[in-house]
Amino acid sequence: MAQHASVTINRGFYLKSPEEKTAYANEIAKGFGISDADLDAVERYKDALSDHDAWNLPIMGYVNEEGFGYAYAPTEAVAADGWDAHKAFLDMPEGAQTAFAIRMLCTHRDVSRAGARMFLRYHRGIVVLRQEEDGTPMESSVE
Repeated sequence: MAQHASVTINRGFYLKSPEEKTAYANEIAKGFGISDADLDAVERYKDALSDHDAWNLPIMGYVNEEGFGYAYAPTEAVAADGWDAHKAFLDMPEGAQTAFAIRMLCTHRDVSRAGARMFLRYHRGIVVLRQEEDGTPMESSVE
């Protein structure tokens, strides 16, 4: 991954259908050289998240420390059945990790968007910019 790269997410995509969000995120991911095999790995990981009821966990490792900001807490993503969602995330190929994080930028879950921004910035050197539906940059758009 190139250092100091950026990705721009249009806020209007938060409310789109899952299929539209996936297509949008995949287009962005492919711009970073993500392969179809990586995208297939993302689909398998998503299935595992559903199978283990783990979507509400900080799967990329970042949690909000109640007023102290976000912290990397890799042990906080263990599902009730013992499956470690963060370990499974890290076990994916690097491209699949990046593609999954890009997909989570478009989700309706704040914890997923925040974790994705942190992961992309600190693990991939990708800065996330946000824009309004009309394309104008959002105030404080650099995350």
